[in-house]
Amino acid sequence: MKKKPETESKSLDAEATTAAIAGFLACHVLTAKFLVQEGIVDRERFLAFLENAMEGMRPGLADQRSLFPLTQVINALRTPGAEVGLQ
Repeated sequence: MKKKPETESKSLDAEATTAAIAGFLACHVLTAKFLVQEGIVDRERFLAFLENAMEGMRPGLADQRSLFPLTQVINALRTPGAEVGLQ
């Protein structure tokens, strides 16, 4: 007899999902901060770009919480020392 395929969806492990999202976000924040600190990207222009992009996406989103990662990147770039080069 053939075994029936599982039709029930497997639930995601909430802790693993949260950790994966946090790691993904941390990579983007650190990359953006590095690019700004090293002078590769102009901080003020980059912040303006991100803020404008976020406002452009806002009307089309049913759940505004999906903009949280972008807000975190913007806040990280505004922190003191963001303009100081790495040593």
